[in-house]
Amino acid sequence: MKALLRLRAWLGLLACSLGVVSTQAAPPAYQDLYAHPERAMPMQPHWQLQPVASSAPPWAEIFMFQIGADPRHMDRLHWLSLNPDPNTGLAPALFDALEGHTLFLAPSARSFCDGRWQVVRVDSHNNSSVNNVLQPATKVWLVQHKPHGRREATTAYGRLDAQGHWAVPPVRCDGSTTGQVFSPDAVAYLMPGDARPLASDLKLDLVYAQPGLRDARGRWLAPVPPSDITTAQWMDYKKQIVTPGSLGSGVIDPQGRMVIPFTFGDLPDATAQRRIQLCSNAGLRLQRDASTPRVCRWQRLQRSQGGEGLRPVKDAATGRWGYQNARGQWVIAPQFHAARRFRHGYAVVTALFAEDWRPPGWQDEWPMIRQYWRMGRYWVAQALVRNPSTAGQWAIRYGLMNDAGQWLAPQAQLPLQITVPSPAGGRNAYFAQILATQLPALLGRQVEVKHLPDASVADYERLAADGGNRRLLFTAMTLPRGGIPGLHQGPPIDTALRSLLPVTVVASQPWVLAIDSTQADALGIGNTDNLLAYARAHPGALRVGTGDDGWVGQLAWAELLARSGVDLRRVVFPGRYPDSDVLTQAHAVELVLAPVNGVASAVRGGQLRVLGSTADPGHPQSLDGVVWPTLGAHASLAGLAVYDHFILWAAANSDAAANRTLQQAIAQVLAKPELQQQLQNMQAVGGGGSPESLLALEAQMREAWLRALALPAR
Repeated sequence: MKALLRLRAWLGLLACSLGVVSTQAAPPAYQDLYAHPERAMPMQPHWQLQPVASSAPPWAEIFMFQIGADPRHMDRLHWLSLNPDPNTGLAPALFDALEGHTLFLAPSARSFCDGRWQVVRVDSHNNSSVNNVLQPATKVWLVQHKPHGRREATTAYGRLDAQGHWAVPPVRCDGSTTGQVFSPDAVAYLMPGDARPLASDLKLDLVYAQPGLRDARGRWLAPVPPSDITTAQWMDYKKQIVTPGSLGSGVIDPQGRMVIPFTFGDLPDATAQRRIQLCSNAGLRLQRDASTPRVCRWQRLQRSQGGEGLRPVKDAATGRWGYQNARGQWVIAPQFHAARRFRHGYAVVTALFAEDWRPPGWQDEWPMIRQYWRMGRYWVAQALVRNPSTAGQWAIRYGLMNDAGQWLAPQAQLPLQITVPSPAGGRNAYFAQILATQLPALLGRQVEVKHLPDASVADYERLAADGGNRRLLFTAMTLPRGGIPGLHQGPPIDTALRSLLPVTVVASQPWVLAIDSTQADALGIGNTDNLLAYARAHPGALRVGTGDDGWVGQLAWAELLARSGVDLRRVVFPGRYPDSDVLTQAHAVELVLAPVNGVASAVRGGQLRVLGSTADPGHPQSLDGVVWPTLGAHASLAGLAVYDHFILWAAANSDAAANRTLQQAIAQVLAKPELQQQLQNMQAVGGGGSPESLLALEAQMREAWLRALALPAR
């Protein structure tokens, strides 16, 4: 086999120095989008819930969700809306509590009504009721493409099915809303019938009114409920979402120092034994009223001296209570809403809730669990938290725990890496960069391009066997993989290439049949009719220059002969295709078969004339505004269509569903009018077909090569 075909024979490295400039827009508010619907929206990363270390759980990452569902139905839920705090930038999702996976809007659902409506952002998943069936309503930001290039932004609610497609789209094609449209295919929150959550080895328990979970051996799981009643009461008070101006009772010493924080209800005086009885709520019920059970504990106080000579006095100017000595001097400034006499060194006072008080060792990032629910195979916790995702304010958020007692936190997907086995620059790189720029918004993950121009056999084997759902191969590959016996002698990477799984054809570029302008004038060949007539009149007189055996030029020549029946003599030149100088200067042949970038300069300079391209007649190509005829449009050449195909392949250990999602996203990208125009300007046709259609194309190419081999040598 010729040296040039070794290793790179299957990777048609198309040289054309083109680049892509990617831009990133700052995240706009909806008002900005409404005013400027042409603006790109930031990517919303997709994620999966993953267990985190139990020794130091990242509470801010665990408790970042709002659920958009009625907690009263929690123990019957199959699906749960998980809306990350907007400050995180993560995409909202629906969580399957039985299967344990997150569901996002599918790439194919990003566009509907033939591209008239585009989903540019998923806002949230919220509870809704249609025909008494609880179904999540997915709020999205939409951009409508109107005539004359105008765009308008709006928001609307739709309903998803279990694959992330629209069971009920947010709007009809005419723009009318679908808020009250019911579909049995849409995801429903509740489990069917009387189904209930699955049994768990974890058990819900209480300390005072503070819930916690124990494992099968009775050990508490973090966060552990407080063991002292003062901390429990403070947490209980906080979890009632204390409003400004709320009052609580506590205990002070003769120096005015707070001994018991102002978080309790009415307290008794300290006893002679320097003890005080503290009471707090008990039970799981969050609504507090006269029927709420109470639990009381005696708490010992440290020895305190003095206070008997102090008396509570109400300050006429402020209306607050303080303590004066026998001379009427303020010893403890007036600051309390109520105050009692000191007993045994301590006094009970009433003051504003002790907002700044913290239990010893308390850390503000710790969650205060308000409630646990069993949901499917998981536990859902409602907590009062204050962390960066809540902008530093106390807020109610939700987190999930699995049956192994592990808290779960969202982990964004790792970047998708597209490996291009050619240097930066060229058409492989250009098409790969289009994907890297356009796919993140659809897939919810970053996409990187990695160039490996000197890839070794081991590189291909690693990518093919272990790339998983993260690494892909993109190249202009000669099909079928592994080649045709007798024509292609496969390099060592053949086994690896044959193990790849199909994703999609990204783009296809036809070849061009061009003639030396001087010869065209001398022979009277100005179009395909002239060419075929001359070839029939002079069999074997016309010479066609192509690249080495096994390249697409040989296949195009064979198809031309097989369909027309004429005799055109093939002259083989080293490489993928002949340099245009072999026609324009050496005049070694009259005709040449080459890709567009191989003849464009000579065509622009007038040295070559294009007789036709090998494009499908439905997709004629042009250069500088001049539309080229397609060879396949001629009656004698009907069905002729030969392309270089730029293909995306996935590793053998990748997931078929993930590959199909990727293919659907690429189809969405390539359906954009601006991308279609971009490809047209490069004399290329967008792909985006299914993995099955790629395998069918590979089979067709195999048959085409076998037909080419069956031709008699010329």
